[in-house]
Amino acid sequence: MWKPILAIALGSTIGGLLRWGLGLKLNNLFPDVPPGTLVANLIAGYVVGVAIAFFAHMPNLSPEWRLLVITGFCGGLSTFSTFSAEIVSLLQRGLYAWAMSAIAVHVAGSLIMTLAGIATVTWFKSS
Repeated sequence: MWKPILAIALGSTIGGLLRWGLGLKLNNLFPDVPPGTLVANLIAGYVVGVAIAFFAHMPNLSPEWRLLVITGFCGGLSTFSTFSAEIVSLLQRGLYAWAMSAIAVHVAGSLIMTLAGIATVTWFKSS
């Protein structure tokens, strides 16, 4: 039972530290709509797409790798709670168009990046 726990803990630590670093580096660029959260969510969307497709082609790979990458790393990197807090902050300041735009970009962007990740693995497998 310790292997899954260690895999998730390691992945989430790395993902969380990357998210924190992105926030430190990027959020001062546009304080009204912090880009660090968006970049973290887009990277996580892409990585989860790559991971889903990769693990589908590698069924004999240890399940701890899936836990490390998807549950741990992507879970630690992506952030729905920070995204929600940022949207609520925009709404409270009356920046409704910014809030709706941010919602659309985060959700559509993450979905597109996940599809791009899957497509990347599919392309490499067919080459």
